[in-house]
Amino acid sequence: MFVALISHISTGVLAQADTRTITQTDGKPGWFSDWSKEDKALALNLGVGAAVLGWGFANWDYGSGGPRFQDEGWFDRETKEGGADKLGHLYTAYLFSHLFAGQYERWDFDKDQAIRWGALSSLGVTGLIEVGDAFSDRYGFSYQDMLFNTLGVAAGYLLWSVPELSRKIDLRVEYNPFTSGGYQSDITTDYERLSYLMAIKAEGFDFIENPYLKSLELHIGFRARNYDAYSERPDVDMRKQYLYVGIGLNLSKLLRPYVDTPVFNYFQMPYTYVPFTYQISGPP
Repeated sequence: MFVALISHISTGVLAQADTRTITQTDGKPGWFSDWSKEDKALALNLGVGAAVLGWGFANWDYGSGGPRFQDEGWFDRETKEGGADKLGHLYTAYLFSHLFAGQYERWDFDKDQAIRWGALSSLGVTGLIEVGDAFSDRYGFSYQDMLFNTLGVAAGYLLWSVPELSRKIDLRVEYNPFTSGGYQSDITTDYERLSYLMAIKAEGFDFIENPYLKSLELHIGFRARNYDAYSERPDVDMRKQYLYVGIGLNLSKLLRPYVDTPVFNYFQMPYTYVPFTYQISGPP
């Protein structure tokens, strides 16, 4: 189960939460400014955890049964989402680790402390989601999901801790609203429109000097399609999995003279790259 919507909500919250002080209406420092950075971190973790559980009760049937465990499989075509949900878990844990670490730095944790605690916070939140799944008749605790949560946390720690590597590599998610097929009200499980990719950025390599080439990226991505249609019509099996390689534009670099934002290091805009797609399973 992919939880990017929660991550997206958290992105907006944390991006606006440069809260060394919270001011009152008269402009004087508020009560939050008296908290220690450790207390602020604890409050943040409790708040995000509560939001995750609230979303789970509202959308993922938490409390409907369990506890139960299930073997969801890995990337076999016959799995429920063809493996897309596993990459969703990896990406979400990766994103959470950076969201937490960024906020911890704003609260005066040093860089190493920020990502260390950010990684632990991410593992805690994504682990909480799996515990919630254990009490859902719709899902169940999946050790495959938890493994990919852990891999995502490890990737987040590595790319935050090694700036030279993060100059070269991004992990991203793409949501394309123009993909054909029925829409889901919960975009966190709308795998018909979700893709996951690694972007290798030319600007991170010093031997590339041409300014036009430095604005390009190499994408390596994965998609699973037609799984929703199969769940509705199992007599018509059009489930397909794709790998693709693409040449894209580095939007962060191109927009940097106008707005310096990390958003496009995490989210891939549709139609900003040329993909070369290879179908790895399913009917022609």
